Amino acid sequence: EHDRIAAARATANAKLADQERECATRFVVSSCVEAARSDHRTTLATLRQQELQLDEARRRSAAAARRKAIAERVDAQAARASEAQPEAPSVRVRQGAEPAPRIEREPASKANAPSAAERAELERRNEEKFEARAQAAKAHREAVAQRNAQRASKGKVAAPLPAASAASAAR
Repeated sequence: EHDRIAAARATANAKLADQERECATRFVVSSCVEAARSDHRTTLATLRQQELQLDEARRRSAAAARRKAIAERVDAQAARASEAQPEAPSVRVRQGAEPAPRIEREPASKANAPSAAERAELERRNEEKFEARAQAAKAHREAVAQRNAQRASKGKVAAPLPAASAASAAR
């Protein structure tokens, strides 16, 4: 079908070229060429719609095949899991949905938890960092205020906009 559409597109392009050459021999060239191009656009639009329908059908069939392969893989995994652990409950998977990836986490143990002294030290360091950031922000604000005051003291003020003219106000 794609080859047929490509051949039809090539034929339409050749037909347009022939019509443009034939129009060049006439007295009124513009209207003739415009009519030929209009027909060409209509033909190409029809071919494009056919091509889009073919592509959509191909995408749908590929998606269906992918969903089927995923379902088969999930079924095979479930079968292997049931053979390995006959007492495990079976898992039902919706058609067309991929299973969520499993995340294995280490169980929380008291050996991994920080001690009270470590938590207090961490808290103290975080408070110091916070205070340092607050001081830096305060210094920055003061520097900006000082710079703005210096600029204002130089007396460079922008001139106001001119008043609107009577012609502008009438609108």
